[in-house]
Amino acid sequence: MSTSHQAQPPLRIGFIHPDLGIGGAERLVVDAAVSLQQRGHEVVVFTSRHDPSRCFEETTDGTLEVHVLGDTIFPRNFMNAFNIIFASLRQIHLTFLLVLSIYLPFRIPHVSPLAPLDSFDVFVVDQLSVCVPLLRWLGQTRVVFYCHFPDKLLSGGWEISSDRVGRKRLNPRDAPAIRTKAPSLLKRLYRWPFDKLEEITTECVATGEADIVLANSKFTSRIYHRAFPSLREVPKVVYPCINLDAYSGSSEDFTGDDVDLVKSDRPTFLSLNRFEGKKNVALAVEAFNKAKEASNFDKNTRLVIGGEYGGLNLLDRNISDVKLVPSPGGYDDKLEDNIQTLTRLRTLCDHLGLSHVTLSPSSGTAMTASPTTDVIFLLNFTTNQRSYLLLSRNTLGLLYTPQNEHFGIVPVEAMACGLPVLAVNNGGPTETVVDTGDDMNADSSTGLLREPNLESWSQGISIIAQLSQEKRDRIARAGKQRVRDLFSLNNLGREMEDACRRAKSLGPVGAEEMFVLTAGTVLLAFIMLLMGLVFPFL
Repeated sequence: MSTSHQAQPPLRIGFIHPDLGIGGAERLVVDAAVSLQQRGHEVVVFTSRHDPSRCFEETTDGTLEVHVLGDTIFPRNFMNAFNIIFASLRQIHLTFLLVLSIYLPFRIPHVSPLAPLDSFDVFVVDQLSVCVPLLRWLGQTRVVFYCHFPDKLLSGGWEISSDRVGRKRLNPRDAPAIRTKAPSLLKRLYRWPFDKLEEITTECVATGEADIVLANSKFTSRIYHRAFPSLREVPKVVYPCINLDAYSGSSEDFTGDDVDLVKSDRPTFLSLNRFEGKKNVALAVEAFNKAKEASNFDKNTRLVIGGEYGGLNLLDRNISDVKLVPSPGGYDDKLEDNIQTLTRLRTLCDHLGLSHVTLSPSSGTAMTASPTTDVIFLLNFTTNQRSYLLLSRNTLGLLYTPQNEHFGIVPVEAMACGLPVLAVNNGGPTETVVDTGDDMNADSSTGLLREPNLESWSQGISIIAQLSQEKRDRIARAGKQRVRDLFSLNNLGREMEDACRRAKSLGPVGAEEMFVLTAGTVLLAFIMLLMGLVFPFL
């Protein structure tokens, strides 16, 4: 932290996030809020949904102050559809309630539920940007917007097929950069106003010579700049982090019946991810199988495929005794994609002749893997199971199969535990994993980056499986040091503090948009009147 920052008073910072559940974006929000709080700032989190049974511990144990607003009028969806419409409406509702709670000196149910609420120096917003102009114009507060990935690319039927640096506008016709999945005309018409709203509200942050735009990786930063060419500057990269203390210790520290389900002396490859088709876990299974065919490959190796919130993919491709273990939130039997993905992976194992078993926390000890099981699917594994597998001296490496991942926290977690990582050579992993060549002799080497094809990945698995202990120790040291340098909680806090200080230093939102503020005041009064008239009859 710079001396000038040390001399400045702490900030009051508000976070706004749509659904504070369990996921990579939610983990980032919680870590950023906690890291800023640890640096002496006052932090309050606002969300439209917070289920205490499905959230991160820091949001329920008193570590963070969390308020739920904007969940009383609009549902999350209608018949499992129109998610973006209702998410936007819920965030607008949240923002009005928040602003009214700041401006009004007394509490009015359904109008200013948190009044009197002290104003904020800066707001940190992520995922949905629809509230950004409201916070700036009505709340007169600077905004730091954190970009995970453009929603119009996630939902508009486009896939990044190559990661080229440039400021080209992303378009389905731009074949070298984008491949379209041909959404229907109805879907395009439905998405058009929301894509435009995202573009306008995101650019609102960075085109008025005000406020700060951040991104979770250089890859995402480039894509955002190309998706929104009006941005004056490429978003600054602030990497997500992990809590290093959670990745220290030994696998022997973790015991219990759940650990006994996955405990083994067999060489193990891990693949940690949600059970979604786009995670491409089949690549790990096929490559593990092919690697296993080599005469010098230990046929006792297993592959463990686990499903977890962050998407850890530990897959042994064609290695005899590798097992797969999933983590919490990785498998939901109510999601068709999860069900179909698991079914396809099991069928693939049958086709390749790989023995497999599926375990879950509810399995208990009634169902276990045999000493020769090739692949273990662990649905929603426990924290103890996950920690044991990542820290076990028998775990050979992590297999991370998603392509064009926006960041990908799982390789970072594996490096923090000293594991070599095999990942696809595009997207976020190219910024986290250091590939110095097949021999992995360089002191900075932490893993391998390979084209997502069977031959390249089977070779990568074989290389990692046959590493000498000396190389493994060197790779472990390099991985842990890289995580400390770039992906620690302290580093995230420092970067987020700098962004918030910069936003605050821009001063009050200018009066150049007085007509907007006047219209906003009239609208605010109308909303107050409407809420006051409608809610008594609900």
